[in-house]
Amino acid sequence: MTVFPFDSLHPFVGRRRFGGLSGPFRDDRGRRSLWDLILGLVISWGFTGVAAQTSAGEAPATLTVTPRAASMWSQYHGNVGARHSVQVIALVTGRIKAVHVSAGQAVRKGQVLIELEAQDFQARLESAEARLANARAALDEARGQFERDQKLAGTGFISDQGLEKSRARLLGTQATEAEARAGVSEARTQVGYTVLRSPIDGVVTDKRVNPGDFSMPGLPAEVGYPAGRVLLTLFDPKSLWFELRVPERYAPHVAVGKPAQVSIPGAGVTLDGRFTEIVPAVDETSRVFLARINLPANPALKLGMFGQARFATGERTVVEVPASALVERGQLDAVFVAAGGKAVMRLVRVGQRHNGQVEILSGLRADEKVIVKPRDNLRDGDTL
Repeated sequence: MTVFPFDSLHPFVGRRRFGGLSGPFRDDRGRRSLWDLILGLVISWGFTGVAAQTSAGEAPATLTVTPRAASMWSQYHGNVGARHSVQVIALVTGRIKAVHVSAGQAVRKGQVLIELEAQDFQARLESAEARLANARAALDEARGQFERDQKLAGTGFISDQGLEKSRARLLGTQATEAEARAGVSEARTQVGYTVLRSPIDGVVTDKRVNPGDFSMPGLPAEVGYPAGRVLLTLFDPKSLWFELRVPERYAPHVAVGKPAQVSIPGAGVTLDGRFTEIVPAVDETSRVFLARINLPANPALKLGMFGQARFATGERTVVEVPASALVERGQLDAVFVAAGGKAVMRLVRVGQRHNGQVEILSGLRADEKVIVKPRDNLRDGDTL
């Protein structure tokens, strides 16, 4: 290394013959401090150069570009839905006495959900039971009378006409007793309707009534019949599916049992499923059809959650490199290729990124060796 005299480093530094200077440049102590600083920078620069040469001398890891066949994927939005959902509607009109569940609560099949005031229905049951008792008493009396008339008819003490009247009376009381029994059964069923039980193991998603409200029998409004009042809504969290609408051009690629992948950002999960139901009708306006993908049970899922489903719609040839091989130069993407012992920078156009791999749409050829982890100071044409 060539050593320059300190006085020659700057025409205005160091010698006392420049008497016009003042301050730190005037004495020897200031001169030594400046020299130490410059000498430290030179030494640091020298070691940096040695380190760079050492790093450059190491052979970088490379990966041979090999095209492969990959599935073409299509992705469409949709929502989480319930395969088994129940709207609870009372079958009788009445005032609500008690609500035993709340939204979000898990329930078991047969568990009591809502109770209606049952005094009126209980009174009807008691009245029906009283009518049944009267009908049975009349039936017993008519049956006994008919048996006696049969014996008398055999001895000639009663005419055939009298026997027929006795038989008709017996048949009439039997019909009355049967009608009374049906009335009791109906009244008992009405009393049972005042207690609403869960038809499934599930979770309450919506509670629309409170004690004191009135129930209205009927069916859900969308069915088209006179609408009843929905009191609760339940769903089975173990039988969820993902509903999406697919363009009709992909109909050949969508079939029951075909695998699909569903991502639910709100739940932070990505789930594997299969198409379980495909509606065989295309909307005439939007030209899409409804498809459903079954989902495994997951406590993070909620009804109505937004997500995306992706499924294969064909195959194509792709070239992929590790994400670590990609170098950004401003707004351009590039990779370094090892060729002839030198690093050659190739501008590339990238596609999808998945599982640490980046798809290269253009800029690379088969069998080229891509540097997997190029160093930060690597430049086009550097010797490897």
